[in-house]
Parts: sequence; structure tokens; C-alpha cells
Amino acid sequence: MDRTERILAAAAELFVRFGVSKTTVDEIARAAGISKGAIYLEFRGKDALVDALIQHELRAYLLASSNRIEADEEGGRLSRIYRHCTAELLRRPFLRALYTRDFDVLGGQLRRYGPQRATPRLALSESFVERLRAAGLIRPDVDVQTVSHLMAVISAGMVTIGSLAGETSPVLLGQTLDLVGDMMAATVETPPGQGDVDAGKRAFADLADQLVAGITGGTGGHSDQGQ
Repeated sequence: MDRTERILAAAAELFVRFGVSKTTVDEIARAAGISKGAIYLEFRGKDALVDALIQHELRAYLLASSNRIEADEEGGRLSRIYRHCTAELLRRPFLRALYTRDFDVLGGQLRRYGPQRATPRLALSESFVERLRAAGLIRPDVDVQTVSHLMAVISAGMVTIGSLAGETSPVLLGQTLDLVGDMMAATVETPPGQGDVDAGKRAFADLADQLVAGITGGTGGHSDQGQ
């Protein structure tokens, strides 16, 4: 792990534990095992570090999700895409805080980014769902807009379950993801063996590429006061 990665990993852990506003650059430096000055060689200040962490976490999430989907024989199906993306997001506490707009973690960063900026998108666009339907993976009688909205609602519920029902065991969480995926497959997907699964994988890969391109230009460095 290089110096930048050590800084980002330390920052992510401290931000989740104590919140962005209560975490100082000194504390990040100690957790990363480097000097405070070394952090300023990589980032102009804490705001710039937060920007870089958001970009890093989103890119890593999309890459990991894409790899999981590609490795899954049935990964191009909507239910499998949902399962892999949600499971990967739940592994990333800082990204989860972004998605749920957790004020305890992000604090004033929510005001910096506004209501939508830098929030990870689990909601799959209508055009993406339409590609799956064109590939024969979604039933032709199902409304694409409804499916896209359904994915957003279900995904938001899974990500916020911890704040509503307390901590959930990994086993129970996995079983819940499987059950939701099964229900999704039964209601909106074509039967197993139908459709072009590889086309579904390509559709997600294209979507991930678009999101990564947006991330690169979506958050900019900001000068700030080091704390």
C-alpha cells in the first residue's frame, strides 16, 4: 500500500468512527503512520483529502462490483447485479455513509456537495434497464421506469437497514440479499436460460465506465484549513 492509499484508508476509518468535522489532519497522519507534512505533500488540506477519498471509494466500489458481476456466470441478470452491487456497498462504511447522507459522519460535507453531488448511485437508470430488456433478460410486459424505481427503493432499504433495525449479522444480511434477489428474479426477469447474460454484463460494464468518468470530473479539489 503506497502513501496515498495509507492516508485514504486511515481517513476513511477515522471519518466513520468520529465524523469528518471531528477528525484532524494530525489524527489521520498518526493513524497512517506518517508525518502531518507528508499529508500536505499529497493533498492541499482536509477538504481536498475528502474529495480524493470520495473518488477513490466510488471507483473502488464500481471496479469491485464489475469484477464480481463478470465472474458470476449469471452476473448479467438484474437480480445478480443488484446482489453484487449492494453487497459490495455494504462492505464500505464510508461509502455507505455517503449513500445514506449520514450527518454524523459527513457533517458540513453535505452542505459542500449539495443534495445530489458525489452520492453513489445504486439506482439503475431506465436506459440501463432497457438494455437488459433488449437483451431478453427483463420481461417485455414490465415497465422499465417502474423497475428502475423499484431498484432504487430496495437498494436504499438495504443500505439503511442498520440505522433502522440495528446491526445485522453477515449471515442474515446475505440471506436477505438472496431472498430479495429471488423475488426480483421471479417478478421482473425472464426465466433462467432465456436472454443474453453476456449482454447484461456488458451493459453494466458500460454503466460503470460512465459513472467512473463522471466521478473523475465530479469532485474537485478545494483549498481549506488543515485541522
